[in-house]
Amino acid sequence: MARRICVAALLTLTALPAHAANLDVTASYKMRAVSYQNLNLEGSKDFQFNHSFIANDARLGVAVRRISLERKGSEDMSMDVGVTLRALGVTGSSTALQSPFDRVAANYPSSDFTPFLENAYIKINRFLGYPIETTFGRQTYRLGSGLLLDDDGAGLTGVTVRGDLPWWGMKTEAFVFADRNSQRLDDPNMNPQTSLALFGFSVDLPSEGVWQLNQLFERERGNFPIYGCSFVDANTNQTLPCVVNKALRSFTSIHYNLSYGPIVFDGEAAMQKGSASPTTVTDSTYAGGVKPKVGNHITYNGNAQVVKAKWKQSLPRLGEGIARMSVARGSGDDLGTPTTDEAFFPSHGHQYSGLERSGFGEFFAATPYSANGISTGAVSGLRPGNSGIIVVGAGFTPPAYKGYILDIDYYLFQAERTTAGKRTLGTEWDVRLRYNVQDRFGISLTAAFFSAGTASNANGAKARKYALEAFGRF
Repeated sequence: MARRICVAALLTLTALPAHAANLDVTASYKMRAVSYQNLNLEGSKDFQFNHSFIANDARLGVAVRRISLERKGSEDMSMDVGVTLRALGVTGSSTALQSPFDRVAANYPSSDFTPFLENAYIKINRFLGYPIETTFGRQTYRLGSGLLLDDDGAGLTGVTVRGDLPWWGMKTEAFVFADRNSQRLDDPNMNPQTSLALFGFSVDLPSEGVWQLNQLFERERGNFPIYGCSFVDANTNQTLPCVVNKALRSFTSIHYNLSYGPIVFDGEAAMQKGSASPTTVTDSTYAGGVKPKVGNHITYNGNAQVVKAKWKQSLPRLGEGIARMSVARGSGDDLGTPTTDEAFFPSHGHQYSGLERSGFGEFFAATPYSANGISTGAVSGLRPGNSGIIVVGAGFTPPAYKGYILDIDYYLFQAERTTAGKRTLGTEWDVRLRYNVQDRFGISLTAAFFSAGTASNANGAKARKYALEAFGRF
């Protein structure tokens, strides 16, 4: 089926008028041989939960750009048509279907190396003669730094509109996407694939850097739990999560990006608001058929901040080195407020790269709201009693030697809120040796050494990750 789609797309594009400005064909392939040791952080020799596999990531894209439609005023209205196929899969293992990699695989339409449509869009330049760019269909999209919204290579289906504002060189963008929330657990009493609408806007103000105001709304429908809300069942005396059938979450952020000489800075601060409506189910969903008293609505009240900076420094007779630092924080849930969820957690914030997590640290791969872990059913990946993540990182890249580049990074992870008294989730050292050729081909070796803190394992377990990666693209 995928082969037929690809052939049909190529035939359609080659049949377009000959006066189209250009035809772009892109292709890439990345292979990662990965080995995880003690992924469960149990520290037991009898249950290390080790995983080794080869991850495949292939793309093929075809786009025809600047197809002339008609002249409006002094400029032509033109159209771009593009299709990108992507295939993800693992060799020698069913890892993509096991925890915690099943959460990553759930983000994509397919994870068995069957091609899926990452992009299938039409883009209209100077829409109706105005300086507006409008894109319809499945497209790659990132809002700000990705803290609030990032398709992570899966594509999002909807409409985006971009244009210039008449003041101070400002630009604006609006978007509407229809999707699903792949983070919902496969609970028989819940709906693991809820309906999710994503819409909002952004405004850019250029200065020495670029200031960006971002607004995202998430409207979700379907039975799902709110982990910041709980109640005690009167018959079983168990504490259970509240179940809601619809929610409206609002995320507002300020993003600032600066590239000035040897300094690169990227920072974003966001807050989360909103409310959810508890279900009216009164049958066997709750023991005794009694609906818990959680009020008419449940509220969201979270926040997060991410700062990354790096600077280049010339070293005498050696060349140029790079130093970097990062700080990130996401608010955790306060268990003392059972009808308020303070945990910052957007449905489609940046978390994944291929069939692995992407974040701070090669092994723990933390974002302000989630990390690598299989010890709990919570979407955060943290052990019970921990919520929200604080990250402090520092790294250094010495001058390259004969084209070989060495990266060394250190990270400290802590829980923003905890009931265990101990907040340290762990520390990690990452070492990477890489060699790139004109950004077309690259190969790298990575080793990550993670030491669990007392909030992750009272006995201080050790874990490791090794990876060999090779990629090529044109």
